[in-house]
Amino acid sequence: MAGNEEQLQKLYLEFQMLDQHIKQLEKQNTVLNSQMTELIITNQGLEDMKKVKKDTEILVPLSSGIYAKAELKDSNNFIVNVGSNLTIVKDLTSTKKLIETQVDELKKLQENTITELQKYTTKAAMLETEINKIASTVKK
Repeated sequence: MAGNEEQLQKLYLEFQMLDQHIKQLEKQNTVLNSQMTELIITNQGLEDMKKVKKDTEILVPLSSGIYAKAELKDSNNFIVNVGSNLTIVKDLTSTKKLIETQVDELKKLQENTITELQKYTTKAAMLETEINKIASTVKK
């Protein structure tokens, strides 16, 4: 029986580690969903910019729910952050293409995350079954 208890502890520890990894993957998937939504909204905003004329008054978001009124001087060129506090000017088409590339990359990451999540969830379910089986044989 001592062997069963030892095996049970080992399996339970493995189950706990899998559970933590599953929770981490679920969090990562939530973040990816948020980023995807933000990029899709940004892409739609860029599409809407095609219809806006020069010198039109627009609202510019400063923070969540906080906007400033501004006058649009150019609706075809955008200042894009490319990392390390470096920005470049890109036209509408290039900017949309950049966003679409980022969406594609996020989709691939999300697919990998979901595949990994399914793999670990299946393994955790098998471990749980094995733990319950061994636990039923251990006397209390």
